[in-house]
Amino acid sequence: MLKNFWYACEFSQAVTHEPKQFKMLDERFVLYRTSQGKPVILKDHCPHRGAALSLGQRENDAIRCPYHGWKFEADGRCSDIPANGPNVPIPKRACVHAYPVKESQGYIWFFYGDLPEEERPPVPHFPDYLFSEMRPVYNDDIEHANYERLMEVNVDFAHITSVHRKSFGARVSLDQSIKYKVRETPLSGTGEFHYHSLGDSKTFLNTLLGRRPGFMARLNYYLPNLILAEIWVGGKGRSFLKFCILVAYLPVDDKSCRSKRIFFRNFLKFPWFDPIAQRIDVMGRDEDNQVVGTIADPVIPLRISDETHIAADALCLSFRKQRQKYMARGGWSVTPDAASATARPVAQEIIVAEPEFVSRQS
Repeated sequence: MLKNFWYACEFSQAVTHEPKQFKMLDERFVLYRTSQGKPVILKDHCPHRGAALSLGQRENDAIRCPYHGWKFEADGRCSDIPANGPNVPIPKRACVHAYPVKESQGYIWFFYGDLPEEERPPVPHFPDYLFSEMRPVYNDDIEHANYERLMEVNVDFAHITSVHRKSFGARVSLDQSIKYKVRETPLSGTGEFHYHSLGDSKTFLNTLLGRRPGFMARLNYYLPNLILAEIWVGGKGRSFLKFCILVAYLPVDDKSCRSKRIFFRNFLKFPWFDPIAQRIDVMGRDEDNQVVGTIADPVIPLRISDETHIAADALCLSFRKQRQKYMARGGWSVTPDAASATARPVAQEIIVAEPEFVSRQS
């Protein structure tokens, strides 16, 4: 997994003043909003006995550990240890790690790494029309596959005719030559491809559209953990029907991740259609997972030559090359074992209360 990037970790609408836990690579994090609505992310690990702070109570802008009531401010600094009483100094090491946090484009982002602020890469930016013109529905679930493998299947133009053959892939020809150009930035890649129609159909929708249309897809990846699929039914510039799928994948371990999906549509923008839109999104997700979950090696090989590639894989190869470039930098990658090790804090200073405070309880 890549370090020194902004990770989209939660939907903005899902974060309240109540502490909640999320996990990434077996590390625990606690997320909540201050009284002013600012999101806060701390390591969910009290330095005293390791209890989960997410089970504690928010107190103004701070959070109290559920075990002994130690109080930690939004910057991670401990400001109160009840069992020590008011006159015992708080040890400097009685603190938890606080992460830089941003909120934009429907997500909460936290910086996972150790770069100074001026050297951090920017948060990815998505097309403005997603939030100004289209209606979103949200899906949040555990997926039993590696997050980078799932990112890759979502920027794979060739898999549609096979993996999604029973759903929207039935619209397109199996033997269409797939070639396209990839546009890259240092943090992203984009490709576009038009799938030809198989011909006429007598269904109501296709009668409404005039024929059984093909569709144009623009697929995008954004390092470290996002993809965006933009679909124009009938082709870009000729369609009034469009939907987009934006997904943030939060790696749990090598074989599972949490997906934060937003399914956008520019049609039937009524609340009663939202459950149907969610089912459409879940159907495509499950078709991907059914296949990706069977890959023998869940982790994408570091060496590109370890797997075979063709021209249709151009965007996937762009993703792998960019991933490889950053992993080759010293300190820019982390394994699940290494991440778990960082969750185990070094021994803390032992602070013994003066006798008159020993009987005080938290």
